[in-house]
Amino acid sequence: MKKYLAVLLVGLHPFLSDAQAALSFKDAKTEIGIDAGPSFFLGDLGGNFKVRKGFVADLNFPSTRYFVGVNGLIYPSPWLGLRGSLNFGELYGNDAYSSSSDDGRKIRNLDFRTTIWEAFVGLEAYPLDLIFPDDDVLPIRPYFVAGVGVFHFNPQGTYRDPTTGQTTWIDLRPLHTEGEGFGPGFPKEYSLWQPNVPLGVGARMDLSDKVSLGGELLYRVVFTGYIDDVHNKYIDPSLFYQHMPAAEAAIAAAMANKSTEPWNWFTTRGDPNRTNAYFSLVLSLRVQLSDGGSWFERASAQTRCPTRW
Repeated sequence: MKKYLAVLLVGLHPFLSDAQAALSFKDAKTEIGIDAGPSFFLGDLGGNFKVRKGFVADLNFPSTRYFVGVNGLIYPSPWLGLRGSLNFGELYGNDAYSSSSDDGRKIRNLDFRTTIWEAFVGLEAYPLDLIFPDDDVLPIRPYFVAGVGVFHFNPQGTYRDPTTGQTTWIDLRPLHTEGEGFGPGFPKEYSLWQPNVPLGVGARMDLSDKVSLGGELLYRVVFTGYIDDVHNKYIDPSLFYQHMPAAEAAIAAAMANKSTEPWNWFTTRGDPNRTNAYFSLVLSLRVQLSDGGSWFERASAQTRCPTRW
């Protein structure tokens, strides 16, 4: 195995060396872009014929919302781009959309919505530009993207006032619907700021020397199960009154269990062993700001010391 690996590395060495030598920020191209398209949530609420996070097999298309964003990109080589993105969107889930009749999701009867603010930095890799470095007329250029980021969410659920009958959206985190933050033996209170890992694929086509149009599927790996405020067990409603004012406790008890069954009828409220996820499918329009060299040279000229006073 070591011999085969050594031969492979020796054979790839000229290719890898050329690829590395092609990285140059002095000649880097720069772009800005705008994205827009639908967003999809994968979590405890809703779901199709697969139970929990079956990716496309677990989507409810009526719960589709949107994502928009702006990007700044620097290309030290045609095959590699450095990307910074700011995105805004919405996610939604509803047990009423579940097509499964045997796992209790419809009986659970929960719903949620949240806005998402997201920022990440990452890399775009264009394999065809790496394999065919001298081909300037590739009609479509596929790419991979990976990065690290942070996002903000704030789950809300529908609450029906028993006095007026009016239905409104209210914030769920302050209600501690699963006893988050109540003390030992209860889940910790979750943060509304969380890290994520965007991973995706895309393809772009040049419309001119300066403008390109593309499409991108970007999946976010997240490390919380509380985007929809559902992740653990039902708790005894009397506990809300022990930790909260009576008026808030009544709302919390109503929002924690919106079914017609008692809280101890269920085995669980959510799945504590799995986290949530979300993804977007966007169209991307990008405009080239510089064709290499000019951005770096301007920045260098503005920051170096003057030669004459």
